[in-house]
Amino acid sequence: MKKKLVSVILILSVAMTLCFGAAGTVYAGDQMQRVNLSVSVDGKEPVTVKAYNASYAYNMYVSVRDLCSALNGSEKQMDFQYDAEQGKYFFTTGKSYEAVGGENNGFDVTYSQNPKEGQDDISLSTPSMSAPTNMEIDGKPFGYSVYKAEDDIYMKILDLGFAFDLQTVLTGKHALSIDTNKAFDIAIDQLDQNGYFRFLHGAIVGNADTGEILYACNENVQTQLASTTKLMTYLLVQEAIDQGKISLDTKVKISETVMEEANSEDSTGICRNNFTLGKEVSVQDLLAGFLLPSANECGTALAEAVSGSEAKFVRQMNQRAKALGLTTAVFYNVHGLPNYDANAVTAKRQNSMSAKDMFRLSSYLLQHYQKELTAFTAKTEIALPTFGEDVTAVSTYGTLIYNLGAIGLKTGTTNRSGANMITAVPVKIGGKTQNVVAVILGAENTAERYEKSTMLIAYAKQYYAEKDAVKAVKIKASAKTGKNGITISWKKTGNAVDGYQVYRATKKNGTYKKIVTTKKLSVVNKRTDQGKTYYYKVRGYKKIDGHTVYTPWSEKVAQKR
Repeated sequence: MKKKLVSVILILSVAMTLCFGAAGTVYAGDQMQRVNLSVSVDGKEPVTVKAYNASYAYNMYVSVRDLCSALNGSEKQMDFQYDAEQGKYFFTTGKSYEAVGGENNGFDVTYSQNPKEGQDDISLSTPSMSAPTNMEIDGKPFGYSVYKAEDDIYMKILDLGFAFDLQTVLTGKHALSIDTNKAFDIAIDQLDQNGYFRFLHGAIVGNADTGEILYACNENVQTQLASTTKLMTYLLVQEAIDQGKISLDTKVKISETVMEEANSEDSTGICRNNFTLGKEVSVQDLLAGFLLPSANECGTALAEAVSGSEAKFVRQMNQRAKALGLTTAVFYNVHGLPNYDANAVTAKRQNSMSAKDMFRLSSYLLQHYQKELTAFTAKTEIALPTFGEDVTAVSTYGTLIYNLGAIGLKTGTTNRSGANMITAVPVKIGGKTQNVVAVILGAENTAERYEKSTMLIAYAKQYYAEKDAVKAVKIKASAKTGKNGITISWKKTGNAVDGYQVYRATKKNGTYKKIVTTKKLSVVNKRTDQGKTYYYKVRGYKKIDGHTVYTPWSEKVAQKR
């Protein structure tokens, strides 16, 4: 894979200080330091693009108007408009940008010239549960964190790569090169070497259908789950539905225990404002409230409906985890909040599991209950009629449903766990749709878990696109006898391979053994006996980030010496 984008990804992405939430002004720690960035597009003379470093050098956000102006006439040109009435930003790719004046004129004073005058207090606009998108690209809604400055916005360079397939290279502290003829590229091995995922409690991405792991870091470390616990709770509830113990229409009475949680500081408004002792709500609505806005008290109500008490349900969770082979899983409650034991000097406990086991659990759910689970998790909001009139459950990860086409699965946060996210996205692989799952445990904040989940999903899509390109290569082999032996030659379609392997059998239905690996399109098999017939087949291969991917075999060819 190409490696050039890595310097930008690493430098600009590791230092994350922003949180996804409601729009607001810059945080106290966000010192927005002006930078005049020199940007060269496709090797042309550099132009100035205004930018800001948010608190840290290289944590850079660039002016969209300046960038669109710089991209005019290139393969990645795009128009940008701001609609003040809607409060949204509109991009049209392939269309030239219409300047409004002032583009590519740098700041008069930058932070390096005068730290006091080189800082600005500009407002931060981020996607939230209630407004998961803040822009449209070619008519489709997306959500990215941006700094607002009048009718311009400043976007992180990495987000521009994600959103617009921009290949960028930081060639200096304040110099950027853009190649619009190349696609956005992720070099996962270099990200790994430079610690992009190392400081998380765990990270993994793989194919939920096949179990193939594409990348993992700290994947076996047992760590706190927070509300990603709810995926295990969901499994037991769904299995109870399968067994006929309850149904989606079953009405559950709100108990004193549930009311205690509904009145706690960790309650969600949909429960605190609508639950009363003895009120009956449906399993359907409890599951929606449990999975989308992560209402903890909904989980307790479900546990009581299935097992009679949360304590009995939790024992079943631990038993089920053991049966599934989730060796690092330990559960104290159904929702993932900190749990205290019943002693005078209490122990503060939290549900735990490794990223690898969470990947296994998520894969199991998608393999056995994708339709049932995603009836909840793939939606940005669901009405809850048994909670009350006009009560709605809203997803905590709606932005990734829009940005990535995610079908779930869950977020979770506590002080100890950090910000966790389990993301599932359907991807076309070899002509079939399969689910890619990314697990991020222990991110610093919500913005980091969004970014690194997006990075893992984008990498998986890139990997499978390269793999499909290799699988699409066709090889046609032929053989002829010469004075030095048998020459095997082949033709191929496409250029998505690193080399070739030639295999030989000495009998028509015999075992084939590799005789050579080569980058050439022909080889001579000298070790042959006069009058004997040999059988050959050829395949190509490509190394993709530690994975060896092979083309289909050529047809077998027979040749007599």
